Amino acid sequence: MSTENMNTPTEKQIQEVLAGTSTPEVVRIVAAWFATDEGAAYLAKSMDRDAVQIKQGFEELYVNHEIPSEEMFARIRRNIRQKRIRRIPFRVAAVLIPFVLLIGLFVQVNTRVDLLGDSGYEEIYVPKGERLQMMFQDGTRAYINSDSRLKYPKKFALSSREVYLEGEAYFVVSKNSHRPFIVNLNGPAVHVLGTSFDVQAYPENKDITVCLDEGRVNLTLASDKKYPLKPGEKLVYNKESERCTITRHADIHLSSLWKKNVIAFKDAPLSEVIKVLNRWYDVDFKIEDQSAWDVYFTITSENTLLEKVLQDLEKIAPLRFEYKEAEKEVIVTRKKEDSRLMH
Repeated sequence: MSTENMNTPTEKQIQEVLAGTSTPEVVRIVAAWFATDEGAAYLAKSMDRDAVQIKQGFEELYVNHEIPSEEMFARIRRNIRQKRIRRIPFRVAAVLIPFVLLIGLFVQVNTRVDLLGDSGYEEIYVPKGERLQMMFQDGTRAYINSDSRLKYPKKFALSSREVYLEGEAYFVVSKNSHRPFIVNLNGPAVHVLGTSFDVQAYPENKDITVCLDEGRVNLTLASDKKYPLKPGEKLVYNKESERCTITRHADIHLSSLWKKNVIAFKDAPLSEVIKVLNRWYDVDFKIEDQSAWDVYFTITSENTLLEKVLQDLEKIAPLRFEYKEAEKEVIVTRKKEDSRLMH
């Protein structure tokens, strides 16, 4: 639509309309301008501004879904809330005018936010031997560990940001008190406002663990019972007994070193070590001596080659780890006693 013979609103008038504080007369002027090419371009630029800022420097990690500006988002939220209760104050009704008149505006915003909650989901599976880092449209980062599956919406919903996890991931969640971030774990769920935490929920494990570095999270059960965590605390939820324990750890950071390609164990039995190395390197283990199951490991290794990691394990344990590359198998045996000690 041409802008000839049409009043161009000032920036102040536009912002008042977006904030819901304008008069009906000004709203009509701004609404008509939004229907022009110039006005539509302004809207597009406004809604894309946040996304451009987030993308800078993270192009290869970005999950490419746009987000609206906070002003536009807040306005739509108010409009929908007022429509539900069917009591619309005068000023809010004024804001609805461009929203109702410009169907194109609704469509444009709905391509960036899931207003109706039915946009569908996408899924990422990280196979054994690999790890992945990604960024969502709100700036939230997720580090996904080996043999893990993350399901996420093509567009986050208007009132929440929900994902579904099977496996392990570390989240650095962008703060947004209006849209809590929820990690669903096939029953229990971690509710977040803005924080950094590690969650491990492999389907075959009897326990779900959550380790909180910063911020606040709640583990919410299907019964709606909530377990809040403070920074430095570790939560362990047993899926069979439904018991939940929370402990404070000075070395809580060890749980998330994997995202830096560092392997860390503290008083871990061989069974746990094998489970982790199987996911990291996609290799099987064959235990030749059953007493090996009684060996525990405390170690931090920055080596990324499997052979080097096995060598580090051998240095602190009475075990031998022989890697057969062709078979993708590790043979575990007891070290033979030093002959000098036998005489």
